[in-house]
Amino acid sequence: MIALIVNPFAGRGRARARAIVAERALRGVGNVRRYETEGAGDERRCARQAVADGARVVVVVGGDGSVHHAARGLLDTATAGASEIPLAVVAAGTGNDWVKSLQTPSHDVTAMAARIAAGVTRVVDVGEIDGVPFVNAAGLGFDVEVLERMQRVTRLRGTAAYVITALRALLGYAGYAASWTRRDGQRSAPRHLLTVFANGGTFGSTFRIAPQAQLDDGLLDLVDITALSPRARPWVFFRAIRGTHLTHPSVTHERGSAWTVMSERPLVFEADGERYEARGATLDVNVRAGALRVIA
Repeated sequence: MIALIVNPFAGRGRARARAIVAERALRGVGNVRRYETEGAGDERRCARQAVADGARVVVVVGGDGSVHHAARGLLDTATAGASEIPLAVVAAGTGNDWVKSLQTPSHDVTAMAARIAAGVTRVVDVGEIDGVPFVNAAGLGFDVEVLERMQRVTRLRGTAAYVITALRALLGYAGYAASWTRRDGQRSAPRHLLTVFANGGTFGSTFRIAPQAQLDDGLLDLVDITALSPRARPWVFFRAIRGTHLTHPSVTHERGSAWTVMSERPLVFEADGERYEARGATLDVNVRAGALRVIA
């Protein structure tokens, strides 16, 4: 059985129309059972139920948030630390960042149906921040500020919405205070504009935040931008669109498998664009190598 998980509100309703096309294409591959979310984050429950119902593959129609929660559901059912039921994505969200690194034809329903029929899979890594799994990236600071502002945007959509919202926030955001130990043993700067732990290379729909990141190397890329002056910020962010920002003096980039972030009070963070509040003032980040199976 092919489980089709649909968030009808993803992409501001775009997923509902995409799901009709996807279901039609997948019925040419096998028996399809549709699971429609009933609220925010409900993809996690749907994925767990699909596994219990005997699904041989879970297909998500939605954006990065839908994928995030569905992956959490598959990880909930994993044995020996890795999910055996593969995940496939029909992109219907705002940014669709993870599938850009996955490099599957997720915007082409017919092509994805053919991939599912072929049954070729690969295993990819999953990051974890404060116990919350993420497939693409997790962040602190500026990206959380933009995420919270995005929730109030009503007129714009897609990449344009993110870029314009980010530019509006760029000059006013004060940064956040925290510290972490760098790979070379030095302490990080006391105040940061943005800290991203990246499993995938693209972030915020348009930024190549971690151009060296790979989904299956057992590592995460840490990209940290110190709280530089508002006048200096636009140049760094424009460079991030091209992925050339890593050499800027305000940017720290390192690769690893575990970090600890320490702050005076619990921080707010995002994981795959979903907002979370940390459980305490110390926040652990690590990688679960090969934890998720996906349609290749």
